[in-house]
Amino acid sequence: MLPSSSPREPDDPDDSGDPNDQEQEVAWPPFPEDWLALLETNVAHYQLLSDSEQARLQEDALTLIAEKSWEGCGGVAVTDEMRVTIAAQACLMLLGVEHDGFRRVQSILIYPAAFKITDERWQDEGWAPFPAQGQAIYGGPVILAWDAVLAEGRDPSLGRNVVIHEFAHQLDFVDGSADGTLDLVGEQADRWNEVLITEYDGLCRKVRQGRNTFLGDYAATNRTEFFAVASERFFTRPAALRHYHPELYEVLTETYAVDPALWFAAET
Repeated sequence: MLPSSSPREPDDPDDSGDPNDQEQEVAWPPFPEDWLALLETNVAHYQLLSDSEQARLQEDALTLIAEKSWEGCGGVAVTDEMRVTIAAQACLMLLGVEHDGFRRVQSILIYPAAFKITDERWQDEGWAPFPAQGQAIYGGPVILAWDAVLAEGRDPSLGRNVVIHEFAHQLDFVDGSADGTLDLVGEQADRWNEVLITEYDGLCRKVRQGRNTFLGDYAATNRTEFFAVASERFFTRPAALRHYHPELYEVLTETYAVDPALWFAAET
């Protein structure tokens, strides 16, 4: 499973100390009715979930909305619709695991549409600024283009989801490196890394040969992009991913502890 946060335990198991000194679980207010309409309209996955999964998604989305700084860029005035739509899509990734609510992500920046990425490292290598629909900064914010967020949230059949892609990068960053290895331990880490290497190398070989692939050329950029793209396909076109990459699909079900193919199968 993905990394989680554990409650603090008292030093002496027989003495929990002053209850005022203990970490208290935050009780968020009920999910607003008008926000439910936003989930149903803008997050197609929501209506595929069980009642318990919907309740969990609402709670996690409330937490993400409350705990992060939301900032508009390029003239955007951040709305509840933006917060709810983004938070719910990000929290889909955490439905099956205990987690820290993307604690390392302090802020989410929202542009109206594609924005230009400038990176000193890339500029040093001769890259010019280029348009992007999302960016995840190590130790920094997630940056998103609202038009892509909305279109992809409403239509998983596109096979793309910029929110899932960029928040997958943030999960990748947890272990201190951007290499797709994730913060896993023991046999689960060994299994994930084995499949990652095999699948990534196989994709790169097909791309070099000019062959069409389900994951696409961009997933062959490096292993962190491979993980992000694979996560997009896992949550948006799970049956196809399971068909073309059964081992990758299996290990992602273990990592995320959900099986999205069952959500979509129940829809038909």
